Amino acid sequence: MDKWEPLALSPEIVTIGVVTLILTVLFVAYYVKLKNVPANIAPSGFVLLIQIYIEFIRSLVVDILGKRLEKLTPFFLFLMSYVLTCNLIGIAGFEYPTGSLTVTLSLGLIMFIGTFVIGFRFQKLSYLTRFCINYKSKKTGKHYPIFINPLNVIEVVTPLISISFRLWGNIFAGGVIVTLWYFLMGYLTSLLPVIGVLSLLAGLTAPPIHGYFDIFVGTIQALVFTMLTMVYWSLAKEHGNYKVDDINLVDENKLNSNMISNH
Repeated sequence: MDKWEPLALSPEIVTIGVVTLILTVLFVAYYVKLKNVPANIAPSGFVLLIQIYIEFIRSLVVDILGKRLEKLTPFFLFLMSYVLTCNLIGIAGFEYPTGSLTVTLSLGLIMFIGTFVIGFRFQKLSYLTRFCINYKSKKTGKHYPIFINPLNVIEVVTPLISISFRLWGNIFAGGVIVTLWYFLMGYLTSLLPVIGVLSLLAGLTAPPIHGYFDIFVGTIQALVFTMLTMVYWSLAKEHGNYKVDDINLVDENKLNSNMISNH
């Protein structure tokens, strides 16, 4: 049995450091170049490309979360950039950080905790009523929690598992397929005389394989993770304009009639 070494540097941790360095260099380069662009001249090249990307993320935040939460654009800009870079870095031969369930669960926890922060920010303590079966008073028209509904508690925890395992499963499976493809191409090429040692088949077929599993799937999964986080936070915010589902609502007349029949 291998000895557990919690302080040992795993390939994923090293790659996380590389990803952080890459993003730091890109952001600093954008800041420096942007400062050197005159106010009366439209940006171009690298600066224009980054600004288009920033505007894309900002528009998603405004469309999904609303104008009031537009200030969260930098957070989602970094989240999208981080997950995307982690998904793409496998092309350079590094381990995929998002191919580790620990990393994706950590990202999922950010979404999970943020859901409660947004919920309490906009609804205060009334946010807790979404976890309960509620009683609607006919006199006041308000909803009052009676007891906790386990189904609603599970409903809140489920997105944490779903969003984490979706990202991890897609990236991990893509990495396994790419690795198996290299082994297969290496084996088939080794059967060829003379040129077998060059692994020509692997070299010729690798670009489309990486193009699909690393670039296409990696980009889609980064966008899906970011947008789902926005959607979950938006649902937590909008739940404040509270309309309780029929399954969670106990009508006052039914409650009174049941009490009378029991007596």
